[in-house]
Amino acid sequence: MKGKLNDRDAKCPFFRAHTNDSIMCEGVIPDSHVKINFDGPDTKRIQYHIFCCWKFGNCEMYQALMDRYQEEE
Repeated sequence: MKGKLNDRDAKCPFFRAHTNDSIMCEGVIPDSHVKINFDGPDTKRIQYHIFCCWKFGNCEMYQALMDRYQEEE
């Protein structure tokens, strides 16, 4: 899983950005974002590849945000 990670690889609609050891997503509070810090780049890389790029429907942040949007309807 080595190689450069690009923001454009993320498919999650709530993904905003990432750094070496963090992922930023839309926040559950309107007009906010959440920064998730990981213990290291390898842990973050796994999270990014699995959830931001492919299986975002299984991500806890995605589910929380979808719940928020459904409550607004």
